[in-house]
Amino acid sequence: MEFEEALKVYEDCFGENYFFYMGFTKTDQEIIEEIQKCIKTGRKQKAPRYDEDKMY
Repeated sequence: MEFEEALKVYEDCFGENYFFYMGFTKTDQEIIEEIQKCIKTGRKQKAPRYDEDKMY
């Protein structure tokens, strides 16, 4: 599965976009694997956690 295809499949499955950061340290393949796991288990990705004491 290609990266763009994986994003589309996630959106079709859950009705929302898969959230990822541009420049994030995960490879396209790692993101694809996470999307496939979400689809297989039927669970959306976990919402990102933010530290209120950090400046992003």
